Amino acid sequence: MDIISVCVISVFASVCAAALRKYNAETASMLMICAAVMLSVLSLPFVSSAFEALNELMSTAKIKNEYASALIKALGVCFVTQISVNVCRENGASAVASQLEIAGKLIILIPSLPIFIDLLRTIGEFIR
Repeated sequence: MDIISVCVISVFASVCAAALRKYNAETASMLMICAAVMLSVLSLPFVSSAFEALNELMSTAKIKNEYASALIKALGVCFVTQISVNVCRENGASAVASQLEIAGKLIILIPSLPIFIDLLRTIGEFIR
């Protein structure tokens, strides 16, 4: 799957949803949700290659495994949150989407805390 296929599917689903929205808004929303799920599934093969490259980069740079784990968790939360926010906004629930963005940012903070703690310790050692 290349970017052209992804774009064609996206534009086709969007045009169909726009046409359907005049007659049946619920069906148009379901079409967009199905398109988002389908595009996510079609993108999954790229995830493994991205993780392999990230793993190689982390081992080459001799970065701790817990940092790589935190980064992967944060990326996963970002992707899931963004897809959910887009679906909420598409369905007119912008207040829910905004709250979801805030929740995603807070959830990203949790796996990132060990990195911040080590960073502050390292800075403290340089200051002393």
